[in-house]
Amino acid sequence: MNKKTCCIVFFSFFLGIYSSLAQGGELLIQQYSKGPGLDENYAKWSLRFGPQLNRINTDLGTSSPTLTLGGLLEFEYRLSKNVGLVSGAQYTPIKYSYIEGDSTATDQLKYISYPLLLRLQPTPKVSFGLGVVYQVYLKGDKKLEKEEVQILTPFAEGIFRNTIGGNIQVGYHLGRRVLIFGNFRWVRRASPPTQPQTNNTSGFQLGIAYRIWKSKLSP
Repeated sequence: MNKKTCCIVFFSFFLGIYSSLAQGGELLIQQYSKGPGLDENYAKWSLRFGPQLNRINTDLGTSSPTLTLGGLLEFEYRLSKNVGLVSGAQYTPIKYSYIEGDSTATDQLKYISYPLLLRLQPTPKVSFGLGVVYQVYLKGDKKLEKEEVQILTPFAEGIFRNTIGGNIQVGYHLGRRVLIFGNFRWVRRASPPTQPQTNNTSGFQLGIAYRIWKSKLSP
């Protein structure tokens, strides 16, 4: 994602939030803040876990992403009724294919991602998030397929490395415990110009986070 695209994404994101939250001359977040006090859905601290689908691709323009299944564990600290700070860990496998000579090559990479997200919840049901993500490379391999022959080769150390980037999230809170969310995220790190592989990736994630614990309201 280049700088121009990043600016467009950020502008569209915040414009969409403002447009969707404005109602009757007053922001919904203001109406929600003025509404009833804290209820049993609110918690200063909460812990969630769940599955997450990933469709993440390189920025080379020659690869095709494959859907992968990962998972997440996140904790949230509420700064107020409407604003929370979210962090945790995500298991993020990335898989994409491309043509190499007369064979089909598939890179299969495994990461642990550590997000830090500011979550804005203007209504009891809807939330928006914006933040950064640090991605730690675990291991990976390349699978070459030609006709019925497959060759699996682990990547040498140093080809793929840890990366950092951004994350935009839209969430829908289903009932008291379930959060359904979608992410658009991207990470960047420079690679040697002679290296065919890249550390730059971006794509979408869809997940379900189930709340397994929350702190009690103070009396």
